[in-house]
Amino acid sequence: MNVTNNYALPAAIVAAVENDPYSRGDADISVTELIAPAQQRALMREHWHELEEDAADRLFALQGQLIHSLLERANIKHQLADIAERRLSAEVAGWALSGQFDNLILDDSGTLQDYKYSSVWSVKNGVKEEWVAQLNVLRWLVYANGYDAPERLQLVALLRDWSKPAAMRERDYPPAAVQVLDVPVWTISETLRYIVSRLADHEAARNDIADGDKPVPCTPAERWERPTQYAVMQAGRKRAVKLHAHADDAHAHAAQLPKARVEIRPGAAVRCESYCAVAHLCPQRQAELAAADAA
Repeated sequence: MNVTNNYALPAAIVAAVENDPYSRGDADISVTELIAPAQQRALMREHWHELEEDAADRLFALQGQLIHSLLERANIKHQLADIAERRLSAEVAGWALSGQFDNLILDDSGTLQDYKYSSVWSVKNGVKEEWVAQLNVLRWLVYANGYDAPERLQLVALLRDWSKPAAMRERDYPPAAVQVLDVPVWTISETLRYIVSRLADHEAARNDIADGDKPVPCTPAERWERPTQYAVMQAGRKRAVKLHAHADDAHAHAAQLPKARVEIRPGAAVRCESYCAVAHLCPQRQAELAAADAA
């Protein structure tokens, strides 16, 4: 992939983006790739050398890499029992699967923690499904390499856009810029079934691309789909009285309130619109855009 600099960022930042140390090693697939949409990964592998991404769009990923330095400092000071800087791997269904542990800590109580830079929006509704899968697969790798499987999983989210005034004003807003969230723990057998299923999806997508066929489309969850909502707004209020999934329900509700109106909040496939480097090559996304233009 080629890194562009369309916003004339300083050379040091561009160089830092270009010198991303991440590598899956000798493995066929990493944990990060495993949980990613199979269609997206297959298209990226097929078109990797022709893809472009701007340095400005990699800043959040760059921030995430800074967590490694934070944990290095913590380990030196507190002598935490960790597996930092280690890449564990295991053979599954003919694939070599690997996971990097540079942003994770396995403490003496048997808790595996993953540190992430994230946004307030991403944690307001709890731990995302892909994070649950990621941590459980990493837990399985610990087990598969002869260690005791961690008994507890936690996500430590450093919220890059946290606002103290918002925390004081909104009841459901995170009270601090760091949130520690417990992650559901799968059984070892459940995790292995998930891994085998995901590998089958990736193999099918890879074969489809090689044969010139359309790969299996991404699911709504993989596309981070946000459904269209109908907000009942009332004069004098900045926030919606209520959000409805159906227009008829919203209009019926608004009719019962003085000076109320219905505001349409269009749905979107958030990942496809803003966070997928192969959206312009994706048959699913392009068909969706063509249908919208024709409507």
